[in-house]
Amino acid sequence: MERHEELRNEIDRIDRQLMKLFEERMNITREIADYKRANNIPVLDQAREDKVIEKNVTYLKDHTLDKYAREFTKRLMELSRTRQSEALNNKVTKTC
Repeated sequence: MERHEELRNEIDRIDRQLMKLFEERMNITREIADYKRANNIPVLDQAREDKVIEKNVTYLKDHTLDKYAREFTKRLMELSRTRQSEALNNKVTKTC
């Protein structure tokens, strides 16, 4: 059971890092929404999203994870689009 607890602790450490990065990304998403509002740019740019997904997959060392990385990136961008849409509709307050 000791090894199991060590592995869980590693997951917890990684999750903390992920949440920090997630927060950073979502704060930038808010800034992108402001830019899109000012320049009358739509939230969704499917070509850009497709490129980001494929680019992110290339960062993997273990390509047995490709489909999971694609799905992770796709969902992350869905959340970013939702945040942008909320910001464009003034439902989100600016972050510090």
